[in-house]
Amino acid sequence: MNLVFQVQIQPNGGRSEGRKKFHYAEDLYKFSTKRALQYAEFVEADYFCLRSDEWLGKEYSPAYHKLYIYELFKEGYDKIFYIDSDAIVREDCPNIFEYNEFSACKDLSDTPSGIEKQRIKNEKLNLSKDYNYFCSATVLFDREFYERTKDHWREELKNPQPQHDQSLFNILVDKYYGNYNILDNEWGHWSKKNGKFISHVPTSSGTKTFDESKY
Repeated sequence: MNLVFQVQIQPNGGRSEGRKKFHYAEDLYKFSTKRALQYAEFVEADYFCLRSDEWLGKEYSPAYHKLYIYELFKEGYDKIFYIDSDAIVREDCPNIFEYNEFSACKDLSDTPSGIEKQRIKNEKLNLSKDYNYFCSATVLFDREFYERTKDHWREELKNPQPQHDQSLFNILVDKYYGNYNILDNEWGHWSKKNGKFISHVPTSSGTKTFDESKY
């Protein structure tokens, strides 16, 4: 049993509260939901969108509420595919659930600059020296990840090291899961505004004028 999961929590005043801030782009998020629902139907998975911040509280911005996967796994799901609400599933996106392990795109490139940034990030977060830090915009969580981290995520959340939700998930994978399946950036890396499988339309710098006809 599989699930496609999104978080769309509308902040007061149009901008999120808490540790990680972003602008709420309603038209974009509605279209993202529409495509995610179509995708869930295509891959024969359930769909759920979290729209309330009551579970984790207003101390944390909506991005942190993807931690709700820990509640969803209790319902018996084998895999959960998380998709950011500013990410759009393209119509020819293949079935992500064919992968049988935790899967995500590397956050940094293999260029000299990217490798150096990776080294600094790993050192700052106390990650393994050769660890591949991933982007949390689109992630396939498997049940093994849940079982290995379900007793640790709350203590890691309170640790001052995580800069935001992405850092937290990387800490959990490195410490408790190990090597994961690295997806091609076409699966929704933050830099892929025209990704082959999933396109990312960032909203961190302000509300965007969204034209769904491009997708």
